[in-house]
Amino acid sequence: MIDKEKLGVNKLVHNTLSDCDLYVIEDKEGKTYLLFVFNNYFKIMPAYPGKWDCEESLYRPFGLFGFVFEGEDINEKIKKKLEELKSAGL
Repeated sequence: MIDKEKLGVNKLVHNTLSDCDLYVIEDKEGKTYLLFVFNNYFKIMPAYPGKWDCEESLYRPFGLFGFVFEGEDINEKIKKKLEELKSAGL
């Protein structure tokens, strides 16, 4: 599903949580991002201190949501959102 090579990142670690899947991403510059993947949408954000869980991620003010429809490549959408976060300095 999520492909490290397509995202162009150094590390990608997958964790299955109760309500979503969490991917911890380390980019080429060594910055860490959290990717929470739900059924038809995802949220990507800079890593934050504390407990990383699905519900908490929805209430964090930083980060971007993306929506995935049938037949679309989630990797391209994630990559675009990751680039937007970087360009915003996050």
